[in-house]
Amino acid sequence: MDEVKPYIVYLSSSAHSDWREPVKAKYLKDDHVIFVGPCENHGLSDAMGAPGDVKPGHKLRITQMLSKSDILFGYIPDDRYRSFNIMLETGIAHAKKKRVLFVNEARSLDDEVECAQPYINQSFDSLSDGLDSLHQIITAPSENRGAGSEPNQFTQPINHLEHRIFLSGSPSSAWTDRVQAQYQNDKSVTILAESGMQDLAAADILFACRTDSGGRLFNLVLAVGYANALGKQILFVNQGDHYSHAYDYVKPFADGYFTTLDEGLRYLDYAVGIEDRW
Repeated sequence: MDEVKPYIVYLSSSAHSDWREPVKAKYLKDDHVIFVGPCENHGLSDAMGAPGDVKPGHKLRITQMLSKSDILFGYIPDDRYRSFNIMLETGIAHAKKKRVLFVNEARSLDDEVECAQPYINQSFDSLSDGLDSLHQIITAPSENRGAGSEPNQFTQPINHLEHRIFLSGSPSSAWTDRVQAQYQNDKSVTILAESGMQDLAAADILFACRTDSGGRLFNLVLAVGYANALGKQILFVNQGDHYSHAYDYVKPFADGYFTTLDEGLRYLDYAVGIEDRW
């Protein structure tokens, strides 16, 4: 019997509320659903890239997790916070053809959120009604799974996500060995090291690394151009920040630019939801 792919549900809301925890707890032993979302640790989120600064953590995290999701569940509990992140994530989810369930309990914002209706599949006035609908989707017969997203070329193993990371850069094996060692025990991360164009096309993130000032890394630059055109996320590590007019040409095409391998790996961890390693 084929394994059933679980629903991946992105929980979008303010970081100032603990409503997500009871939802996660309810389905803790349920193989039908995996919950993901933005970082809920406010201090860590700000350190990795608060909205408005130049650090890329916020963009890397929400883009990666939404790309893996089937459903976005958005919730505005009140009008104390601007809730811009929910609108941003709703727009991204709709463009990626995800199913969007949206709850607004802030009656004072009814008129303002009306603009979001074209992006939403179902809207609700109470959290309980929204969660009831989510439960019906999660527990529906298996043939209805993933109806809110396009078919994926790869069948994800049950009970975990798969983040595919393509490595390209300097020929030294030291940096690739370091990356592979970091994720060898993380079953959700698959590392693809210079394994060909097809693997890059199927990857989620390109992790490109220049370890020194020597050599012309045509492989790195080619991979950046290809990944950028395909809409992949790109993390570019230029160890030591070695100056090169040629590599400055590449930097604007990266979603994150780092001058140490440690810093690049910290943001890669953050993008795939690993928050406790650093």
